[in-house]
Amino acid sequence: MNALRVAIGFAGLALLGLIVWAMLAYPEVHGDLWLQFGVVTSLPWGLVSIVDLYVGFLIFAALVLITERSWWAAALWAAPVFVLGNVWAAVWFVLRLPVLVARLRRTD
Repeated sequence: MNALRVAIGFAGLALLGLIVWAMLAYPEVHGDLWLQFGVVTSLPWGLVSIVDLYVGFLIFAALVLITERSWWAAALWAAPVFVLGNVWAAVWFVLRLPVLVARLRRTD
């Protein structure tokens, strides 16, 4: 399980690094974020990718809402994923994975 936590943490950090790189890499050549977002959403597969991304965020938020014991904690963990993306989901998984595994292994 620790290896999985490390792998998820590494993937989250790699994604964060990619986001920072994309924001800083030659903005005068590639344009700003909103300009590029407009281009992506004007393409059929770009729009499908954005919808797929947000459906994934909804699924993650549902998982958080059904696994967190406190409504407030669930809301504080689920809401930021719609802005911070899967970097935030990786943080949640790294922190909550031992609890999730223990609950799944528990026999009733």
